[in-house]
Amino acid sequence: MKRTVKVAIDGVERILEAEEGELLSAVFGRYGLSIDMPCGGAGTCKNCLVTVDGKACLACQTRIETDVQVELGDSVRIQKILTGDTQSVPLSNPMFAQYGVAVDIGTTTICATLMGRDGVTDTVSRQNPQTAFGADVISRIEHALSGGGEALALCIHKALSEMMIALCRRRGIDSYFVDAAVITGNTAMLYLLTGQDPAGLARAPFAADRLFGECIEARVFDFPISSEARVYLPRCISAFVGADITCAILASGMCVPGKTALLADIGTNGEIALWHGDRIYCCATAVGPAFEGAGIAHGMYGARGAIDHVWQEDGIVRCSTIGGEPARGICGSGIVDAIALMLELEVIDETGAFSDASDWFALQNGIGITGADVRKIQLAKAAVRAGIETLLEMEGIEQSKVERLFLAGGFGSLINLKNAAQIGLFPPEMADRVSVIGNAAHTGAAMLLGDKALADIAVRLAERSHTVSLESNPVFTNHYVEHMMF
Repeated sequence: MKRTVKVAIDGVERILEAEEGELLSAVFGRYGLSIDMPCGGAGTCKNCLVTVDGKACLACQTRIETDVQVELGDSVRIQKILTGDTQSVPLSNPMFAQYGVAVDIGTTTICATLMGRDGVTDTVSRQNPQTAFGADVISRIEHALSGGGEALALCIHKALSEMMIALCRRRGIDSYFVDAAVITGNTAMLYLLTGQDPAGLARAPFAADRLFGECIEARVFDFPISSEARVYLPRCISAFVGADITCAILASGMCVPGKTALLADIGTNGEIALWHGDRIYCCATAVGPAFEGAGIAHGMYGARGAIDHVWQEDGIVRCSTIGGEPARGICGSGIVDAIALMLELEVIDETGAFSDASDWFALQNGIGITGADVRKIQLAKAAVRAGIETLLEMEGIEQSKVERLFLAGGFGSLINLKNAAQIGLFPPEMADRVSVIGNAAHTGAAMLLGDKALADIAVRLAERSHTVSLESNPVFTNHYVEHMMF
């Protein structure tokens, strides 16, 4: 039986149709509403809190049994998603004849840019709807292996189609004028996009049986673009170092002969690349979603009302929020600032233990940092730092020889670098050599779209890359344990 869900969005009431017994979160998903569910719908993060007929409920746990009135409040988040630098991408030999779209499918967010022959670009971004199936890559792979692969593929196809249409409407053109696209992402994201069986990514020896670097007809994905359009999926490096890193390496320009450089792309997954001696060495480390606010007591993504910076002034702890709105949570950059300040004030010691029995550091509006939050950040930052130092040690390179550390990803672009070095996210001596390059995967995808000759260069970059396995690696384990300390 059909039921109706009445909901006000931007002051306009909409009526959504639901099947009796359908989860409210699933109804939202079908209508393109981005509901924040980093726990994957397990009901543990409480981020999808809504009001149904005057009663507070979790959208991921509420089934529609009757006609209902829903108030969204802050549960549909206004995201602060970092996009790549696509404005300065040259169009020397574009893949498209009229218009093209460059896309980065991130584990958490998606960015898409429309490019025209006039050089004008426009970008939209949104939450990856696959977060409804899990906040991380592993949970989504497990869902696909248990029979959910088609649902994962269809929801990303639908999201990309909606983004393409939105971009073209902004430009005042029909989406069928788009005749080429480049879609990048980590290896798992491209597997789920194409419906490829991810079994090889889920068990040892964790080998990818498809590394892409290929063109696919757009009609395979049912995209609303030209029937002749082709979609280029850049070359991945290995099972857990994907095409997004290939694109980030391309965008960074780090591969200069005779130079030594590092790139760290910090998100739910942490990928690190080292350029040295005409070779690229890569690794992937399980950072987890803590830097994106998931699993933190008052954590949230970088949305309005998120505490994004913390400092002390005149003996008082001060906070700023995204949008200048009342604080309703804390995002990754704010968490890094808060923990650095806690160390400075000796609220916690080098082990992360609180100096008193409170296990609580108050910030603003009842929001604060707990001992459990500190532990999760310790695990995340230790994974990144250990990955960096493992690559350097295994290749016999001293930290002083690294001339540039490129920091990529949305989280990396918002943090205070001094505070990040203080908590040990990267070696403090590299702080003055850090270049923040934003969503470099998105930039790299736009570069490929703007110059078809770069596709061969990107493939060669991937082919000359060697992935260092961190699983059961004693060097990594030693560094990881060492950098659990602050």
